[in-house]
Amino acid sequence: MMAVAISVSAMAASTATANIKLVGSNATYAVSTLSLNEDDARTNAYESGYDGPSMMTQSNAYSVLLYSYIGTQPCEMVFANDLVGQKISLKTNQLDANYTLQFSNVSGRALQLYDAVTDTYTDIKNGDSYPFSVEAAQVGRVEIKDRFEIRLAPAAPSICFSNNVLDVIGHEGETLVITNLADNFVLVNEASISANYSKNFDADALPSNTRLLVTLNGVKYRITVNPAVTQYVEPIP
Repeated sequence: MMAVAISVSAMAASTATANIKLVGSNATYAVSTLSLNEDDARTNAYESGYDGPSMMTQSNAYSVLLYSYIGTQPCEMVFANDLVGQKISLKTNQLDANYTLQFSNVSGRALQLYDAVTDTYTDIKNGDSYPFSVEAAQVGRVEIKDRFEIRLAPAAPSICFSNNVLDVIGHEGETLVITNLADNFVLVNEASISANYSKNFDADALPSNTRLLVTLNGVKYRITVNPAVTQYVEPIP
């Protein structure tokens, strides 16, 4: 049993870390830090001895709080087997509308901070920061729970047809339509591609030499199912 335990422990690994510091206008008193740790030996449930609860106290008018909920427990130190989707909450102070999130102790796989208010992604990198503002109504020790979230860096947009499978990766917000040219039947119709989109259209069920028209955000591509030679996807002039 001990040998098994040692073996499992040896296989566990940290896959990402990041400290995020919330700073208000007074860098001496308006500071709070959230520590994020991704480890495949942990779970996304609250684990005493790993996840560190936030005291949720603000001692003066400048004090801020940065934390992340695990269930109903606000934590200033988070251990999880997957940080993607982890939401980050904060409490404003009594004075500031402008704040900065500062990144440090960053390691492991690339992660991004998503801001739902501005609909933007920011790379979490050592020494980088993200300035933001809150509404006037959110000044005064107001909790903001659903604005920030940890996400994966979006994949580089690509489109490729290989081994009879059409892969469309990325292209967030763009439109995708795949049409069978034989009868103009629409096989795929995506009005707005979502973030981190990955569409694998398997054409094996279609007869050989079926011609498809792929329209990606207005750019048209023509491909042939089960061709004698694998084709690269190139726009139609």
